[in-house]
Amino acid sequence: MKITSCLKKENFIFSNFYYFIYLFTSSYIHVCSRRDPKLDQCILENIDNIKDKICEGIPELGVQPSNPFVLGRLIISDNPNSKISIKDAKVSGLCDFTIKFLHADIDKLHFDVDLLFRKIQMNATYDFDIRLLVPISQQGPVYITTENVDAKVNMDMKVTTKNGKKYVYMAKMKINLDIKGYNAEYGLNNAELNRLNQVIGNFIGNNQQEVISAFKPAIEEAVVKRILSLSNNIVKHFTFEELFPDRI
Repeated sequence: MKITSCLKKENFIFSNFYYFIYLFTSSYIHVCSRRDPKLDQCILENIDNIKDKICEGIPELGVQPSNPFVLGRLIISDNPNSKISIKDAKVSGLCDFTIKFLHADIDKLHFDVDLLFRKIQMNATYDFDIRLLVPISQQGPVYITTENVDAKVNMDMKVTTKNGKKYVYMAKMKINLDIKGYNAEYGLNNAELNRLNQVIGNFIGNNQQEVISAFKPAIEEAVVKRILSLSNNIVKHFTFEELFPDRI
């Protein structure tokens, strides 16, 4: 009796889980046939339909809320004379984007996407420990805002087989952010701000583009890791045939 009860409970849980999957996909995702001549448009519409829901979080699919988008620690410089990083980084605005271009090559499982982020804000703590004439160590809050950020994204999926069924997962992703400028606020007094500017000038760059070039790789790497994890938490629940059926 106890075993039967456990099996009934387990079946009930699985039934409700798959019923949720059905409701979720029918409400937000339109199945895109891989033979559809308008496949790119179908995928684009699905992204538009689901992006807000993903940012809110989908606990049933293991998707945590993504606004703000938590990047954690970004290492800018790590050598004996300069250790510069941003920690506790939280980014808002990554859900507010426009897709300017999308192309999917289903045969190669390759995707190219051009995006425009209207406004991105990051709250974080800067942390540096450097050696000029004397050791200097300082940390404090930083608030960064940038607007109209273009992004080029290239993604590759791979196929894996589980229990005789084919599934896909995001295997590789590259993102190139075009950050044209930014506004940064530190909440420092004049003496602290002068010292911080000295550090930035000596170890990072003397103008915004040099600073952006130093920070951008760390930001891009953190964003890629987070998006790959988030995407794979979603697609692992669907077979390749469910996502891209071979029919018109």
